[in-house]
Amino acid sequence: MDLVQSSRKLIQDMIQLAGSQMKLLLMDAETTPTVSCAFAQSEVMQKEVYIFDRIENKTPSDNIKNLKCVVFVRPTTQNIERLVKELQEPRFSQYYLYFTNTINKYDVKKLAEADKNETVREVQEVFLDGIPLRKDLYTLNFNHIFDATFNITDHATERIKNGIIALLLQLRKAPAVRYQKSSSNCKKVGEEVAQFIRRENGLFENARKDTVLFVVERSIDVVTPLLNQWTYEAMIHEMLTLTNNRCTCGDQNVVLSELHDDFFANNITSNFGEIGQNIKTLISEFQEKKHINKNLESIQDMKKFVEDYPQFKKISGTVSKHVSLVGELSSLVQKHNLLEISEVEQTIVSDGEQSKCFNQIRGMAKNSKTRELDIIRLVLLYALRFQNVPGADLRALTSQLKNQCPKLDAIVEVVLKYGGVSRRPADLFGGQSTIDITKRFIKGLKGVENIYTQHSPYLKNIIEACQKGKLDNYPLMSNDCDRVDNIIVFVVGGATYEEAAFVRNLNDRRSQGYGGPAVILAGNTMLNTKAFLEEFASLNRSTGTI
Repeated sequence: MDLVQSSRKLIQDMIQLAGSQMKLLLMDAETTPTVSCAFAQSEVMQKEVYIFDRIENKTPSDNIKNLKCVVFVRPTTQNIERLVKELQEPRFSQYYLYFTNTINKYDVKKLAEADKNETVREVQEVFLDGIPLRKDLYTLNFNHIFDATFNITDHATERIKNGIIALLLQLRKAPAVRYQKSSSNCKKVGEEVAQFIRRENGLFENARKDTVLFVVERSIDVVTPLLNQWTYEAMIHEMLTLTNNRCTCGDQNVVLSELHDDFFANNITSNFGEIGQNIKTLISEFQEKKHINKNLESIQDMKKFVEDYPQFKKISGTVSKHVSLVGELSSLVQKHNLLEISEVEQTIVSDGEQSKCFNQIRGMAKNSKTRELDIIRLVLLYALRFQNVPGADLRALTSQLKNQCPKLDAIVEVVLKYGGVSRRPADLFGGQSTIDITKRFIKGLKGVENIYTQHSPYLKNIIEACQKGKLDNYPLMSNDCDRVDNIIVFVVGGATYEEAAFVRNLNDRRSQGYGGPAVILAGNTMLNTKAFLEEFASLNRSTGTI
């Protein structure tokens, strides 16, 4: 299951079906990042696509009758109306219409009636209704899905259902659909997906029954989005914010693609210490290459330089990009005292004693380097970890910090309502059996290199439950699968890059021969701490913007 490669094939097939003539690719706001995460623009241009446009543009391109138009959009009401207007007064010689998901017969009829000039050559459903960030990571880029009572809205339910269905059809899987028993939102989404599979069974006729789909909610683990991160990709998202594999570093717009950046592909889950060493190695290789290319004393030297020049330029760009990124991350870590803050976070969620954590948070709050965001995250972790624990005094903590964080009380209240003890699994912070305590103790002895990464996302428990067949907390909504070769986990409320790193490492171990099912992580959005808190700020006006 490789989402990027399967997405590339679908897009490539769309473009090639239009033939060898010059083409324009017409997309919408949601399909544009789908294409950009699967292909570099230069790659698409090599396939004779010379113009890129958005269907939402109010000032469309001029009539270019010698061009063919490949349309790749979601089958929304607005897009259908825009296409009707386009076909009534066509600007191009031919149209090839591709929709990311199922389109109803009424809309097809409207398009046919609008095509009086008979310019439409193809209409297809391609089932590519999300963004393939990585080969095992999928997002819808869809935020603010809850109402004020934490129920998922009907609009969000429909969008998530469509995204999941397209993902299943893209991978040709007819899964066993399971949902988080404690979440009515997951039950709602799971029912929609299962009903669609039963109703449209013809679409799944050739799909394999070797996959389990878990629909879980962010409330099952609100700790993971609150932690500072120390693996490369997760750090970048936490500190700089990744959007469709892009971030801003200083005055640079940086693209991070595992397809076109070998260093990034090899270091996605490397920790911060390893990144520093690997950057040093990369620079040494670049310097060696640069030195060799300076010696152009013969025709053979010049010929060798010309042959190596594209690769040399690529290495040069890679070095510059990652040196800038690591430099910016290092600067932020020092500026905001993030190592000390992260150590306190890990102490709270792993094995911390209440009074010790209380005093550590107070101490960190007094440090002038500590941001409001980090005070909020520490207090939230304390509130979640020690909720209903005798001796814990959350009110005293928030009272002492309210001058530094005026919206702290409101944020704590709303997050505890969403992900507190009544809505999360009892073992989120680990069990209290002798075996669990021994595991945590041994984990703590492994050395300093693990002090910032002791926490494991609850996703690990879900995967292990599936592998062991302990699925009482995840009822089945459809026919069971023949065997479990693949697991897809969709997180209603958003996934995180810590979870993505866990999935990546699982799949890497599988490729190395350790066995186990292949795993894909999906969600309506990708969260960092700020995005997670802003999701709930939108539900409670008193919290304001984080």
